[in-house]
Amino acid sequence: MASSSGTGLLRTYLGTAPGVGKTYAMLAEGRQRAEAGERVVIGWVERHGRSETKAQRGDLEIVPARAVEYRGSTFRDMDIEAVLATGANLVLVDELAHRVPDTRRWRWEEVAELLAKGFDVLTTANVANLSSVREYAAQITGVGAVEYVPDDFVRSGEIALVDLPAAALRERIASGKVYSADLVGGALADYFRASNLEALSELGRAWVEGNAVAVGDDLLVRRGLVEPRLRPTVVAGVSGTGDDERVIRDACLLARQDDADLLVVHVNVLDGSSSRRQRQAQDRNRELVSELGGSYIEVEGNSPAPVLADIARARGASRVVVASHPPRLGLLSRFSFGAQLRRLLPQVTVDEVRASPSPAR
Repeated sequence: MASSSGTGLLRTYLGTAPGVGKTYAMLAEGRQRAEAGERVVIGWVERHGRSETKAQRGDLEIVPARAVEYRGSTFRDMDIEAVLATGANLVLVDELAHRVPDTRRWRWEEVAELLAKGFDVLTTANVANLSSVREYAAQITGVGAVEYVPDDFVRSGEIALVDLPAAALRERIASGKVYSADLVGGALADYFRASNLEALSELGRAWVEGNAVAVGDDLLVRRGLVEPRLRPTVVAGVSGTGDDERVIRDACLLARQDDADLLVVHVNVLDGSSSRRQRQAQDRNRELVSELGGSYIEVEGNSPAPVLADIARARGASRVVVASHPPRLGLLSRFSFGAQLRRLLPQVTVDEVRASPSPAR
């Protein structure tokens, strides 16, 4: 039965590219745990017609899929209610970055629901779908990655990186083990060029080690896609509040004084709380940063401080600028946002811009 003691455990098989064997590895662990006595069910597996995947599935119990009607077509997709009703110990869920057509939910949101109900989950994702990596992967391969999964959701559990040498993966593709014969030639000539696969492997290893942004920047330079960055960076963290303009302008002034680039980062917190007013503030911030000659990015995360610190570390930031907000409910100052960043970035100067006073109630 699913655990009644709280959140289940997550393990993600993270593939550097399609076809490296992440689904196969997930199924192998599922069978091992079933043989050890656990109740294991398959919530969803994409076979892509691969005989190896079908054979590895063995006699694992499969939860019947539901029919999805979307834009005049019928699809099959995971039936999350049926999975919840199984009471299994372990659920196998493929393609973590998939978006469900009719509900518009992300599969990782469905997995989060399973975890919250106490189910352990084995799942799969590709490096190119990680939120901090997908833009690098898109530029390197020339193929955009629309679907995504937040970095910190994957990092909330165990991670098993699944990789193959470029030559071995290309051989698998050429032999028809990954795609049908009519797709093999195009795949080898485009996405699965050896140079692309080597770059994706490098990005995957870097992400696991926590420096994907730095390696991604370097890969783009090495491949001639961007000019090398020769100056330090001042990173400003904004949140869609009335203090953002002051933070951005102060950060811009410091960047000019330090002869540094300006990077403004908005971390979208994954709690569904984004309001129309915040989105309008983000649009204004983007326009202001463009006028000041800086760069503006939005990333997803459950906790802004670690995400902002990761970006600052990867960009070799000389300073980080944020609004100064006192801790809530009288907590000690060591729990403030600025204090969190100083603990995470001991070698970086963290400047706090005094926040506007809250209006009287």
